[in-house]
Amino acid sequence: MPEQSYDKRCIALTQIDTALRIYREGQDYFSALTLAGAAEEILGKLLKAQGRSNALDDLTSGAILIYKHLFGEESGADEFAKRANRARNALKHLEAGGFPTVSIDIREEAKDMLNRAIDNYWLLEESITPTMEHFTREQRAV
Repeated sequence: MPEQSYDKRCIALTQIDTALRIYREGQDYFSALTLAGAAEEILGKLLKAQGRSNALDDLTSGAILIYKHLFGEESGADEFAKRANRARNALKHLEAGGFPTVSIDIREEAKDMLNRAIDNYWLLEESITPTMEHFTREQRAV
């Protein structure tokens, strides 16, 4: 197959749709989280390139404000972002000397990453696909 060019938004949309299908099947939350995380990152960087905030920025901004309110001191966004991306990064990387296992609630982490990917898609496109809408409505009903 000859080399072709692919639009990053289209790649991210395909990743989200595939992640949603896999998540709905309930048999491979690891792949759902990894695909959703890749899409979330692509879309988040596209938003940043436009000078706009993304779902992770909004999440960390809120966490920083709550932390300051509760403890009266500043906390860096890096710590909150690191926690928000912990599961995705644990599935993608094995750092030198790192543990060969990871302890996470994989279904919850996949759901959270899907929500962030969908949020970023909405921020870029101001619309969502029927599959995204179905997932979002299901999550609200739970």
